[in-house]
Amino acid sequence: MMRKILWVLLILLLHFPAVAQNRSLIDSLRNQLNNENTESQFNLLSALAWEYRFAAPDSTIYFGNYAYELGSRLKLKVNLAKPINFVGVAYNYKGNRIKAFEFYQLANQTAETQADTVQMAYANNNIGRLLFEQGIVAKSFNYYVKALKLFTATNDLSGIAYAKQSLGNLYRVQLDYSKAEQSYKDALNIRLQLKNNRDIMAAYTYLGALVREASQLDSSNAYFLKADSVGRLTNDLINLAETNILLAENYLRQGQLERARELGEKGFKVILKHNNRRMLPQAQLLVGKVYLASKMYAKAIVEFTAALRVAKETQSSAFQMEAYFQLATASSLMGKKQDEIGYMNHYLVLKDSVEDLELARKVERLQFELQIETKEKENELLKLQKAQTETVVSRQRLVNILSWVVIIFLAVLAIITWRISKRRKNINEQLALQNYQINTHQQEIAVQNEVLSKRNHLLSEIINEKDTLMSIVAHDLKAPLNRITGLVQLIELDGELNERQKDYVAKIKESTKGGSSLITDLLDVHAMEENNNLPSPEAFDLSKIINECIASQQVVAVAKKITIDYHPYSATVVTDKSYVIRILENLLSNAIKFSKSGSTIWVSGNVADGKIMMSVKDQGPGFTENDQLFLYKKFKRLSARPTASESSNGLGLAIVKTLIDRLNGSIELKTKEKEGSEFIITLPSS
Repeated sequence: MMRKILWVLLILLLHFPAVAQNRSLIDSLRNQLNNENTESQFNLLSALAWEYRFAAPDSTIYFGNYAYELGSRLKLKVNLAKPINFVGVAYNYKGNRIKAFEFYQLANQTAETQADTVQMAYANNNIGRLLFEQGIVAKSFNYYVKALKLFTATNDLSGIAYAKQSLGNLYRVQLDYSKAEQSYKDALNIRLQLKNNRDIMAAYTYLGALVREASQLDSSNAYFLKADSVGRLTNDLINLAETNILLAENYLRQGQLERARELGEKGFKVILKHNNRRMLPQAQLLVGKVYLASKMYAKAIVEFTAALRVAKETQSSAFQMEAYFQLATASSLMGKKQDEIGYMNHYLVLKDSVEDLELARKVERLQFELQIETKEKENELLKLQKAQTETVVSRQRLVNILSWVVIIFLAVLAIITWRISKRRKNINEQLALQNYQINTHQQEIAVQNEVLSKRNHLLSEIINEKDTLMSIVAHDLKAPLNRITGLVQLIELDGELNERQKDYVAKIKESTKGGSSLITDLLDVHAMEENNNLPSPEAFDLSKIINECIASQQVVAVAKKITIDYHPYSATVVTDKSYVIRILENLLSNAIKFSKSGSTIWVSGNVADGKIMMSVKDQGPGFTENDQLFLYKKFKRLSARPTASESSNGLGLAIVKTLIDRLNGSIELKTKEKEGSEFIITLPSS
């Protein structure tokens, strides 16, 4: 398993783009630094830490710690874990795995405190990668899965692709090619969405290398060719050369020597030109193997020897072993037994040393795993202690809060008690004052009651005198007027009168009639005020009553040449007939009094929805706005005057309103000055 991991890591390194320190970007970032303690300075320091991670990891550690300290002072709410993650990456590149693990854990804890899901995801992915590199596959899987969930929760597509690729690498070393391929394809699809050609090229390369391990060389070629097509878009010569080398290896396995030689030499030239020492041994070994398969043994030995030299310079044991083995094979084919034995001895010695190294690495891995477990247990213990401390603090805080609540409650209760006591005292004082005032008022009321009693007695006497006066009006005043009326009639019957005498007689009749009418209205008003009995409803024909009322006023109307227009509407109604007659007579009388000679009065009466509807409309002078304010007041004379000097005492409309109210009806006036008036009466029929 460990050897498999080492080979996968080697392939991943070969696939990783050649990275150089971005000097211009670093210089630009350093020039922007100042002594200000701001969030922008925190971001600059974090960016510098990231840029130094390959060429100068110590600088990454310095700037990362500086950024973390500044962010802590600024009390940043997010991204505080980012520079800690970078410091962990730097320690990993330096080979200090334990330190790297500690900083990754610190980054994870800081991100959890800040609820920074993105940095939590990167911290978990970094821990998984660290464990994977040390061969602790099972634990690395858990961290990868957690990182993937966190990246998915934040919809960080780049992070999701990164986590998918990490899981693919893990499945690959476990020889679970199906899951590995699916993970690589998921990463590829996401990178196609993001349209980052460099990442897309790398994804195709991963897939090509994976299916080649499963001996699916045609599929591997297809993926490498796609990687080559994408690489041409970016003009990335190093990665294109790497793809050519990988394709050449496939063609070599398939026996397509010409294509293998063509692509191998093409890639080799680019790598040699750029002096890429990391990839050079692989390219030289490939070209040598192509020559070997083509039976060009001398050329093959030259390339294998060159590859061995570079592998020694770069201290690559894997490439040295491969070079010695191929040199032994070539020497054997050329019949050089001594050289073959020498190269094979070097190969076996190196193989033993590699196996010893692998054994040492296993021991180192076990020690690392033990240290990691110790760190994790320490971390869990710290978390438990922290939780216990937080519980104690929370409990103490709750006790303090409750204590303050009790103190505040008691203080408030004391204040309320004091205020209630003070208020009660004030109320008692007010009550005493009010009792004194009440006693004083009672004495005043007693005096007023005595005064009112005397006034009531006086009012009773006045009312009796009023009743007596009304009796006198009814009998002693009305009787002489009736005698005068009788004498006038005798004068008219006595013989012919001249015009002057007739005029006198007419005036006497009019005066006596006006006096009689006034006395009648006064008696009616008095009777209505004294009589509180309810109306006496009875059934009658409405049109008949209206005709009778019109007939009673017809003589006066004819004398003034006034036409009364009425269209009978036969309907039986139930209400107080005498009230209806008095209402109509008063309205008709007023209409005739205030209408000019030759005008028309319209009368209507019908039943609708169980209600009696009557109206009297004239062509008189109408009512002013001021008149309408006093329309139904007793003894209130309005601006309009009778057109033939008839008497008007101001009681007619008051009587009408009183009668309508007693019948629970309503009266409505429609009038316009100098254009006439219409009274509309609505009465219930029951």
